[in-house]
Amino acid sequence: MGSTMQTSKYLLILLLSVSAFAQNKTAACILDTTKDGQVITVRGKVADEPHDMGFTIPGCNDTVLLMYAGDKDNDVSAAQLRRDESLKRFQKYTSATYKSRGKNICLQCMQYGDVEATLTGKLEIATIPPGTTKDNLGFLHDASGKIVGKSGWGHPVPFAKYRLVIQTVADVKAKKLPMPSSNSNDTGVTHENGHLEGVSLTFSLF
Repeated sequence: MGSTMQTSKYLLILLLSVSAFAQNKTAACILDTTKDGQVITVRGKVADEPHDMGFTIPGCNDTVLLMYAGDKDNDVSAAQLRRDESLKRFQKYTSATYKSRGKNICLQCMQYGDVEATLTGKLEIATIPPGTTKDNLGFLHDASGKIVGKSGWGHPVPFAKYRLVIQTVADVKAKKLPMPSSNSNDTGVTHENGHLEGVSLTFSLF
């Protein structure tokens, strides 16, 4: 009886140890096993870039640039974009901004943050042609150092190695952000990061 209980105790400790190891183990990045042109389904969080919409995936260091099927500069037909309520919510959460109010001029102050979603689409992977090297800005150089092109996507510099052309969206979640405010005595511009910068502005309405 005592031997059986001791064996069970050891088995329980072993199972708990295996479970703890599995939880602490870093998840592998799905991008490492994908191929250019492959249709994949991933879950992640929207990441703001200066002029683009990025997407971060758990376990991956690279930010993926997002665009929709049918957009300019991709070869996926607009007919492959599923226009349902999930897509509408995703587009709303990633584009809705607060309007300027009173003396507080708000520039791209987002209404929603922490936007998460499950996306399905065509993955495109930028490559570096043989005989060229890529600098930190995404530009390609030949053996002499001359710029011969670029590798990647993004503006104003091609920062992204990966681009996902969205075809379907599901399980969208987001957090509503408070409306930016300023003191009544302040005159300034509130940027998307929520900071207020005092400036003198003159507007001409026409």
